[in-house]
Amino acid sequence: GARSGSGTSAAANTGYLPTSMAARAKELVVEGRTLHDVVLGGSRDGLTWRANVDAQELNGYLEYRQPSGAEQGRVHARLARLNIAAQAAREVETLLDQQPANIPALDIVVNDFELKGKKLGRLEIDAVNRGAADGGVREWRLNKLALTTPEALFSAQGNWAAVSAQAPATPRGRTEQHRTAMRFQLDIADAGGVLARFGMPGVVRRGHGRMEGQIAWLGSPLSMDYPSMAGGFRVNVEGGQFLKADPGLAKLLGVLSLQSLPRRLALDFRDVFSEGFPFDFVRGDIVIDKGIASTNNLQMKGVNAAVLMEGKADIARETQDLKVVVVPEINAGTASLVATMINPVIGLGSFMAQMFLRQPLMRAATREFHIDGTWSDPKVTRVGRGAAAAAADAPASPAPLPSPVPADNK
Repeated sequence: GARSGSGTSAAANTGYLPTSMAARAKELVVEGRTLHDVVLGGSRDGLTWRANVDAQELNGYLEYRQPSGAEQGRVHARLARLNIAAQAAREVETLLDQQPANIPALDIVVNDFELKGKKLGRLEIDAVNRGAADGGVREWRLNKLALTTPEALFSAQGNWAAVSAQAPATPRGRTEQHRTAMRFQLDIADAGGVLARFGMPGVVRRGHGRMEGQIAWLGSPLSMDYPSMAGGFRVNVEGGQFLKADPGLAKLLGVLSLQSLPRRLALDFRDVFSEGFPFDFVRGDIVIDKGIASTNNLQMKGVNAAVLMEGKADIARETQDLKVVVVPEINAGTASLVATMINPVIGLGSFMAQMFLRQPLMRAATREFHIDGTWSDPKVTRVGRGAAAAAADAPASPAPLPSPVPADNK
């Protein structure tokens, strides 16, 4: 297609362009992107180009309307398949380095979408350029982003717009700064299948539930910038099992599965975690600030134990600093009692202090660990319960006394 600097010149140039075309080629370069084994039939009506395309990379109907005056360009596509390889994805990211106002509106449906070798199912995108009539900030608004697979449905809305000059610079060092913000929901039918589709097989078996929240970062929608990432989300997944397997890319999930506990220490919980931890649910709230994800109410409930966590993980550096409390099933319902939804305002420390007052027998069986280091090589340390806990456990004590929250409970 032809490019031009203005709508007027674009309209003038169309008089010299063909109104129909047909092509068959081993390779065809379009806007810097190469298509292979191409069969194309197209037509032009003024500023609008229409084409049916069959190539290795895509198959279906495309329509492109060039920008004209104040009206932005628009891409309409209904494709049976679209495959964006890693190199092509980098080219798209380079395209998105420019101003959001230069990106056309998108109305795209792809039945079989593949990105960087990962089959992501059915893709739907509805995005437009918006700008205030009084000269306000123009944004590229994502009205709808949906990915549908047999294992899950991902849906999101958001925008990509300029931010204030006070915003920190991105690693690419561009003078103008743009921020991507997105609200998302992931409805999960098979958590293990979702992870396998994204290149992380053998980490979780089964599991269903939901993740929802919002997230933002400096840069384009395709270039996540971890140091500037902020937001938060809630996770609630039920009826699954962490597997005893090399976590591969899912290193943090490998840490959370607690396989590192029996591998490094001779513990009372070897039978609980060594062969993979089946869970009734995993749930909690995660907050992200400058690429640091933190929680004070992450809970896992299994048949033999409840696991409660608080702490943080550095997404860019792949490190963590976590406090883990394991409460075994002492009698029927104990783990269920512990693994109630912890109020995020109270946090884990206050919750456990209150629980020990109501269930003093749990104190002796409860174990606490500190996990730090890298995701690929976590360091696990058994944490003593402190003088207050020991005094409360002593048989000479006439009654359980209110004990302060230990110093390392935040």
